[in-house]
Amino acid sequence: MILSTASLITILLICNMSILAVWLFLKNDKRILQISLHALLIGLLFLLLRLLIPFEFSFEYTIIDKYILPNVFIFLYTPIIESDMFNVYVYHIFLLVWICGIALFGFRTMTVYFKFKNLLEKEPSVNDKAVKDLIHSTEYLYGKFTEFRVIRTNLISVPLLFGVFKPTIVLPQIEFADEELGYIIKHEVAHYHHHDLWIKLLTELIVIIYWWNPLVYLLRQQIDKILEIRADTTVTKRMCEAEKIRYLECLLMVAKGNTPSQINSFALAFDSRTVSVLSQRFHIVLNHTYKQKSGMQNFIMFITIVLILTIMSFIVIEPYSIAPEDQQKTVEFTAETTYLVVNAKGGFDIYLNNEYLGTVSEIKDSFSDMRRYKNVEEALFYEGQK
Repeated sequence: MILSTASLITILLICNMSILAVWLFLKNDKRILQISLHALLIGLLFLLLRLLIPFEFSFEYTIIDKYILPNVFIFLYTPIIESDMFNVYVYHIFLLVWICGIALFGFRTMTVYFKFKNLLEKEPSVNDKAVKDLIHSTEYLYGKFTEFRVIRTNLISVPLLFGVFKPTIVLPQIEFADEELGYIIKHEVAHYHHHDLWIKLLTELIVIIYWWNPLVYLLRQQIDKILEIRADTTVTKRMCEAEKIRYLECLLMVAKGNTPSQINSFALAFDSRTVSVLSQRFHIVLNHTYKQKSGMQNFIMFITIVLILTIMSFIVIEPYSIAPEDQQKTVEFTAETTYLVVNAKGGFDIYLNNEYLGTVSEIKDSFSDMRRYKNVEEALFYEGQK
């Protein structure tokens, strides 16, 4: 297992193509309703892990590229500084900028995270028995019970879930009706028991590492959308039509009141950041005309997604090159330096720079454009006139 330039370029190429495919796929509400969100999320998690571990394995299948990668590698390994002590190549500059960017983005992200965490810790907890009973009854459906902390604060304008190990449901300073509060609690508890905060953590780590790649930000948006849609469908799957409408009215009310606030990238908010995603969530919750695939079809789709990503992820594209030790023993036949002479016993003798190299029995493509002579004397005569 090694980390090579070729493996990194291959993984980035495959993952970027996959991200674009997912983005196009999720633009259509009907397709979202007909797939298993769990299967799609597992496929995307595999994608995140492959970006996190862009190594080349010994069992990978190698594809040789003779056209694009050789030129890329020539550029990357162009020397900028040459000395007896060390050489600095173009890729060293890229690597330095990459590492500095990771440090900067990582520091900024963690600073914002701990600042938000410290601000929340200073807020008093809500000791409302009705809220605690609501959380307990919601968790009963999952068969697991967690000690949630609930706070109200003016730091945020939308409800959200924060904290992987010590989950906190953060509510804005808004007076919600009991039914609205129930929808919000159920939504955030669903996020927690689906381990969505861990998925967010892994996603943010990938964004920090590949800060220069615009498609990882698109991937983060798509993962956020899937997490919200999955929470919506989990909460509303046992609701009647009227209850679903009231749930969506609550979602719309929160979205309308959304103002700039200190929402942390590691948190999961109740609303959606964009109108298009909010519209999709409405259509998916309300639409009853599309039937989701059966359990077996979902399983087949899951296996298909994982297999495709696995196969694609264990391919490495290498630039065509000749090893230095082989290059010394290699000669290049060109029409300017090579010619053929008819051999009396059959076939053609090959001459490179007027020196005999060997005999071939037939003319193949590599020799088709070379000059041909009847004998050595004729060859020396005409070649001497050049």
